[in-house]
Amino acid sequence: MSLHRVIVLMVVGLLGTGCSAPLHRAYDPAVRHQIRSIGLLTPAVSDEVAVRMEVHPGESFGVVGMLVAATDMNGKSGEFMRATRSKGFVCSKSFEQQLDAGLREAGYEVHSIDVSRITSEQQFLDHYPVSDGSVDAYLDIYTDVIGYTAAGGATPYRPTVHVNVRMVRATDHKVLYQDRIAYNAFGDGDGAITLSPAKGYEFARFDQLVADPVKALEGLRQAMRATGQALARQLR
Repeated sequence: MSLHRVIVLMVVGLLGTGCSAPLHRAYDPAVRHQIRSIGLLTPAVSDEVAVRMEVHPGESFGVVGMLVAATDMNGKSGEFMRATRSKGFVCSKSFEQQLDAGLREAGYEVHSIDVSRITSEQQFLDHYPVSDGSVDAYLDIYTDVIGYTAAGGATPYRPTVHVNVRMVRATDHKVLYQDRIAYNAFGDGDGAITLSPAKGYEFARFDQLVADPVKALEGLRQAMRATGQALARQLR
């Protein structure tokens, strides 16, 4: 692949990182008593934990600078994942566990349902399972990012979890609830539910982040837990 092609792909990837919130649909309290059991569909969660900077110093140097910025962030993400791999952390598994716990705290019966997803696409499913009567609704979730984000070169890295959520009735697939939850949001207002990151898990520099994977992973788990609890509050 030519250098020009690589640069184009990198730039497109960078420009596409800012995602607008999906159409918001509030959960009608009148429906709550009808939904007692939820089928938690396999969430679209990448096991790649991202380390990123919203405004990278390299981006001020045009297209080549954006390529340098993307390469730097990819390298940092890879280094962080290598540092955490030995700790047995599986991003998708941890996310689903925290989400399941939050839903059960809200009083729901939760059933995990395996569905096939195209791993390269982070989006809601086009089709939902045919109801067999075992659950009242399906919960469809995909993530935009899970990892650590810094606003810029002089700001600390903080745990970040951005998820998109849709609940549909099992029988006719009518959308009952849809929203976006952003833990450590950057320009993610747009109707999203925003959560402030815990201050105890800030890392002033990347070398400090990668040097303490145990603390960093606990920060991520806490972010996932807070996200699941925020969703549970919406569904109470």
